Parts: sequence; C-alpha cells; structure tokens
Amino acid sequence: MKEKKSNIGKYLLILVPFVMGVTGFTVLDGQPVVDSLFLSMEMYFLNYSDSPPNILIEIARWTAPLMTASGVLMSISKIRGKILQLLRYYRGDSIAVYGDNIHRKEMVQALGSCGIDAGEDWEWVKAKKYLLLGNEDENFRFYGQHREVFAGHTVYLKSENLAAEGILDPHLRLFCPEETAARLYWRRNCLYETSCAHGHRLQIVFLGFGLLGEKLLEYALQDNIFDPKQRIEYHIFGDGAEFQASHRELSQMSDPVIFHAEHWYENIPLLESADRILLLPQKGQLGMAGKLLASTTGTAFEVFTVEDDGFELLSGRERLHVVEWEKEAWNPANVLGTEMFEHAKKLNLHYAHLYGGVEENSENMELEWGKLDGFTRYSNVSAADYHKIRVHMMKTDGWSMDVTSLRPEQMELLAELEHIRWCRYHQFHNWRMGIPENGARKDAALRIHKDLIPYDELTKEEKEKDKDNIRMLQKLFAER
Repeated sequence: MKEKKSNIGKYLLILVPFVMGVTGFTVLDGQPVVDSLFLSMEMYFLNYSDSPPNILIEIARWTAPLMTASGVLMSISKIRGKILQLLRYYRGDSIAVYGDNIHRKEMVQALGSCGIDAGEDWEWVKAKKYLLLGNEDENFRFYGQHREVFAGHTVYLKSENLAAEGILDPHLRLFCPEETAARLYWRRNCLYETSCAHGHRLQIVFLGFGLLGEKLLEYALQDNIFDPKQRIEYHIFGDGAEFQASHRELSQMSDPVIFHAEHWYENIPLLESADRILLLPQKGQLGMAGKLLASTTGTAFEVFTVEDDGFELLSGRERLHVVEWEKEAWNPANVLGTEMFEHAKKLNLHYAHLYGGVEENSENMELEWGKLDGFTRYSNVSAADYHKIRVHMMKTDGWSMDVTSLRPEQMELLAELEHIRWCRYHQFHNWRMGIPENGARKDAALRIHKDLIPYDELTKEEKEKDKDNIRMLQKLFAER
C-alpha cells in the first residue's frame, strides 16, 4: 500500500507545473480557461516561447519539461519491469512474490533470477508459482479472486490461523514462519544426548507461549521421541487456554504438557532444575531476561528474538543463547519446503506401490499426492521430519546406517519409536483409539483409528509397516 501511494504521489507531482501554469494564466494574467489549459500543456513539450507574465508561469515553464522527462522515465521503468517479468516467466521456474511487508523485496532478492517482484498493488502477474506474503485476509482474498487462473500452479500462502493440514488443494501450500522456525529448532538442537544423560527424564520450560510457542510444542512432541519409556515434561507459563481447547487429546501422550496458572517467578526451583528453558517473544522480553538472570543461578535460557538487540548489555549474558528465529524461517528453501515435500511425496508413492501396486515414477508421485487430504499429506511430512532425528540417534549410538544390517532388537526399537510418533501426530489433531462400526481401520469423520494403541498390541503386519517406513526413509535420505 505504501508503494502504491508513493507511485500515485509521483504522478500527482507531474501535474504540479500544469496547475501552476493554469493558475498563473487564469487568475494572475486573466487569460480564458481554454487558452490557459492549452498554454500550460505546451510547457511540457518546450513549445511555450513567450515571456512569462508572472512568477507562477516562470516556475511552471522550467519545471514542466523536467516533469515530462520524469514521466517518460517512470513509464520506461514500468515497461522494463514488465519485460523482465515476462523474461523470467519464460526462462524458468519463476515465482511471483506479493505482499506489503518488508519480507517481499528480501524474498525476491533471495530467489535470484526466478523471483518476480509483484509489488504491493496485488495486480495479476504471470508466473509459474506464487508466493503470497501479505496479511492472512489479503492473501486469501487474492487467492479467491484468482482461483481459476491459479489452477495447476503451486501457490504458497502465508497463514497464521489456518493449519496446513486442513487444506484440500495439494497445489495450495500454507506456510507459517513460526512453524518453520519450530521444525528447524528441534532438528538442529536435538535433545537426544541430553535425554540419554538424564535417563530420558527431562523438563522443558516455556516462558511465554503465543504462536511460536504453540508450534515449538507441536514439533517437540513429534520430534523429541527417544525412548519408549521416556518422560519429557513440558511446562508452559503462558496463556494456553485456546490451545488446550483445540488439542483435547494431549493427555493421551506419555510426555505430559503442564500449563501453569502461577507466574514463573513463583516457581524458581522448577527453572533451576529444568533441562531447557525457552524464553519466547513477548512484551518486555529484554527486561524479563534481566530478571531471570538475576533470580536464577546456573540456568541457561534459549531466547527467541528477531534480533540480538540489547541482550549483550545484560550481566550474565553468557547464560543466554539468542535464537534469531526469523532469519532461517524466511529462507526461500525453508518457505517453499522443497526438500520436505519431496521426501513426503516419495514416501507416499512407496506406500501406494506396496499396497496398491502403483508404479513408482515421477508422474504417479504427483498423482498419488494429489489424492491425499491435507491431514494425510502432513502425516508423511511428519514422518520425514522425524527420520532426521532418528538418523541423529543412530549416528550418536554408532549404529549402522544400513538399516538392513541392524540387529532385530534395534529395528524393533526404531519401529516402536516411529509408532509413537505416528500416534502423537494423530493425537495432536484430536484422534483417539476407536474401532469404526463398519470394521474399517479408521473413521476420519469421527477421528478414530484402531491402531492408536501401544506398539506391543499391534499386529505383526502393522509393526512391519512401521519398519518398512523406516527402510524407505533411510533409502530416500541415502539417495540425496
């Protein structure tokens, strides 16, 4: 919107000499209005040669040609921009970027030759893919207005309130910077070694909650799975009423999520004994960090902030690990999720091959992916994400990366952990154990599944599915 207003201002500025000329001729010199309009227009083309009768016309005579040149340059610039957009469209995998926020131009620059700056005016631009970075209402409004022409194009839409799992169209991909940051954080700050050192008994504290906190908790529950008998407690100091109401089956998970009614400063012993403390974005975060450092002793804090602004001034700064989460969250590769979806699609195709006889090729990979609902698509994504944690665990323990050479008990353990992850993905989305009346394995409408049971109670066939999932993912990662 600011850019649009700026362009309007530039065009209005071009008219200033014209207005001054008309005023000078009509009001000060007494010329007829029609003559004044004609004479003022002449100035833009250097055709006015008479002696100016007053100061307004003198100023207009000198500035009008400059405005003519400016208008020509603006037009040339706009035409040049349109030509560049077309060239990028025909040259390769172009991505048109929309939005009125600071990230738009940074994203276009980061995308390099494939990035097309569509500006803030929300005008249709021809491209192979589309990236909508405006506020959620603007993004969905634009998508709805152009839904027909979007058909067949991949659209990445920034959304904070709508879960990606709830989208039917496989070509519409919702992304949330907070979600991306959460996925990356637990993968790159794996707690496996810490968990082993503490007998798989950990306490993780969230100071503040909000959208980033919700996403960090969601992925922690799916990624921090290290032992079948583990107990990792998540203590939340923040408003989680809406979150709890939206995720009713959290209590089915073996790792408890505890929402505290008291303030953090009323439970200092918990902070002192915690294995990890996440200080999340909130009003007065810098001041809160100072109070935490003053009221605790050896505790270290993970401070999630946009920029390391002011934290270096605090006494005890060495106990603060600043996580500038937005930088990586807005990396084009992470926003587009290219690798994430590639592995998830291949995993889904493999299932289609095993249980439906579908030939494994690139065409079928897209066809099978398009058949899935959003929930099932992201179940595959969750599986691919957790495999990176699994690989980290295997390497740490010195296990063979060739899963075919693992001992039976090792594969059995990995399969049980995979089943726990699968259960948690469903439980987080309010599924529960239940047997449909028609005898099927699941009922998506009622959100019940007969396999949401402990691993030991699964049939041999279902256990084998978990093991095959691991073999397939290991093969996919080995092929990278």
